[in-house]
Formats: sequence, structure tokens, C-alpha cells
Amino acid sequence: AAAGEKVEWNVSLWGNKRAASAHIESLATMVAERTGGDFTIKIHYGGALSAPKENIDGLKIGAFEAALVCGFYSPGKLPASMALVLPFLPINSLDAQEKVHEVFFAHPALVREFAGWNARVVSPTVLPDYKVMGKGEPPVTLEGWKGMRVRAGGGQGQAVAKLGAIPTSMPSSEIFTGMERGLLDAVALPFSYGFSAFRVDELSSWYIDNLSLGGVNCPLTSSTTAWNALPADYQKLIDELRPKALAAQKASHREADDKNVPMFAQKGIKAIKLSDDVLAEIARVGGTPVWEEWIADAESKGIPGRELLDLILATAKSSS
Repeated sequence: AAAGEKVEWNVSLWGNKRAASAHIESLATMVAERTGGDFTIKIHYGGALSAPKENIDGLKIGAFEAALVCGFYSPGKLPASMALVLPFLPINSLDAQEKVHEVFFAHPALVREFAGWNARVVSPTVLPDYKVMGKGEPPVTLEGWKGMRVRAGGGQGQAVAKLGAIPTSMPSSEIFTGMERGLLDAVALPFSYGFSAFRVDELSSWYIDNLSLGGVNCPLTSSTTAWNALPADYQKLIDELRPKALAAQKASHREADDKNVPMFAQKGIKAIKLSDDVLAEIARVGGTPVWEEWIADAESKGIPGRELLDLILATAKSSS
């Protein structure tokens, strides 16, 4: 598959090597092997190339070739992409999530949105639904959410706000310090690797096992300039290897759960299960109203909000 041309891509990430980066690690390994080292993908962790909120800006100016780009870190820059972070979307498996994200990012509205930043989505990032882990008194009733300071971004932040909590979209790399200093009571992250990767489990006493706030959209994104400069064989190779890379990411999540869930119990972190009545009330108060508000706001900006949400729901249903 190699075209014989020497190419190196630098990829901007934050945090450390973890399940969220497993597909990029896998892709980098496979691409190097298949091209005999002619095409290399170099991953820079720890925000060494850019702060997470500025990755999309870095792609626009050509500071690096690719990055993970999370819409909820900078919702004003990628407003259409925020449909994927609406709370309580019925995406019930990692396989369904992969399909939903692939279809969603291929929609013309999303292609145009990323193109405005000289960017294109290379691959979705498949992450487990977000759950909440925290310290102090767990919110086992609707009343228990009132006044809680919760790290939750995008539609998830809006959902917990409607429950009476105080949301913040603090980057994941800043969470531990925020909890340690008492700025946060609870954190929403992909279960379970996120809590371990960002050391939330070191400061927590509980997590809610049966409440999924929703997902997130952090696709692997390249600059359009870098993609167009790739030999056609390299472009085809990335497209060919993408499913294998995502399969490796899913396996990484399963391995993380097998390790982390027993470890949480050993640390004395209690797994809380909310009653069906409380779960239904949370969805009623924090779910559908957020969907409708997002649609109205998106369509006021010329974004086909209802069409995008309907696309997500229909694809999720057909993939379940």
C-alpha cells in the first residue's frame, strides 16, 4: 500500500496514553508497518503541541497535521457537532456509536463546519457513555443534585444544570486539581477508564452505576491541507485501517473495565444505583427539554438541528 513517500504526521493530544487514544496508537502502528516506516504518525501527549480547547485552531493554522478535537471544549467553534453530546441519546453500544458517528460526520453540514477550520474528520473516537463519580453525599434523589459542582460539558452540562447542579466544562487534564482544591464535587467522564486515567478515583467515594449522561464527540481530525498532501495510497490505507483501529479501541475499553471496576471497589468507592422513578424523573427534567433547546438554537444559526438529531436517532435505532 506504500507510495514510497516519506511523510510524518504530528498529532496533538492531552493527558496520557489511554483508552481514548487507543485507536490512534493502533492506527500509527499499523500505518508504519504497512508502509515500511515511510508514513509515521507521531502522537504528542500532555498538550505539548496545543491546549485541548485550541486543537481545532492549530489545525486551521497548520501547527500540526492532526488532533483529537472535542466539540464541547469549544462549542462556539463547532456548534453542529454538539448534537452528539446531547444527554440521554439512545446509543446503546460502542458498535452503534461507531456507526452513528460515521454517518453523522459525513453529513454535509458537518463537512462544511469542519472545512471552515481547514479540517476534516479522519475517524470517530469511540468512547463509553459518561457516568458520574464524586465525593461527599451522592445524589440519590433529584433534590440531591442541587448545588453540586459537576464537571460536565455541552448538553450533559445543560442536563445537570436543569437538575440543579452547577456545571463546568473544565478540560479533563485539569480535573484532578479541581477536585483536590474543592472546586468540584463530582465529575462526568467515560466509564470506566476516564476516572482512572485522570485519577478521579483517588479522590472519590461513589459513582452512579446506572445513570449514563450521554456521549461525547472527539473525532481524530486532520487539517484538510495535510490530508490533501497525502499520497492517494496513504489516504486509502487510513480508510482501510480505520475499522481495525476502532476495534482495538473497543477492546481497550473492555480491558479497562475488567481492571478498573474491581479496583474501584477495593478503594471503597461505592457503586450507587438510582431507582427507576428517579431515573425517569432525571430524563424528564434534564433530557428532552435540552434536545428542544439545542434544536431551536442550532436552527437560529442556520444549522439543520432537527434533521441532525433525527439522523442520530434513526441511525442509533437501526444499529441497535
